[in-house]
Amino acid sequence: MIHKLSTRLWFATTSIPAIRAENILPVLMMLILWIALGQMGVHEDRAFVMAVVVAEAYAIWRNLPDAAFSLRKVRSGRPGMLMWPVLGLVTLAGVQLWLNDPLFTQRALTGMCVFFLVIMVLGIRREKDMLERVVPQQSADGAPVERVSLLRVNALAAAMVIAVNELLIAGETLAVWITVMPVFVLFLHGFYWFMVLMVLPPHEKAA
Repeated sequence: MIHKLSTRLWFATTSIPAIRAENILPVLMMLILWIALGQMGVHEDRAFVMAVVVAEAYAIWRNLPDAAFSLRKVRSGRPGMLMWPVLGLVTLAGVQLWLNDPLFTQRALTGMCVFFLVIMVLGIRREKDMLERVVPQQSADGAPVERVSLLRVNALAAAMVIAVNELLIAGETLAVWITVMPVFVLFLHGFYWFMVLMVLPPHEKAA
């Protein structure tokens, strides 16, 4: 038992994939914009809001194709449902720029993560039905497939973002927040993939 557990831990730890450039680019853009706008004499509040909103906008735009593909798998022929969340996020970005309030921008991140967390929890309640729709019971060669849900891992990741964001809001300056977040993204990437590899069946790879 101990040997099996230690083997799984070693496998998960050593198999974490390197973070892709497109995943780290939003927080790097945020950090670079923050520094550049500060050097240009832009007020700290405005520089913070602009840097975060641009990073959020890029991250959302980059993930739209994956979101559309996933939605098409669950609800055939209905990727147009993405229109409303996208409109909501564009409106939220506009409100952030209009208010120019760093605290509102920070709370917006918490709000988006809370929304995502609620979706994951609702998905967990209908986990079996979701797996029936998305994951086949057999592979192409007829072999049975051991289906695994990552909803709990996703929910845990969202909860961690909420906790870290709120801790930074409560006790740190904007400069610390915008410096810590890129480091936290790297940590979260490693932690997330470690958890994914731990819950996957042995010798299986993440899709």
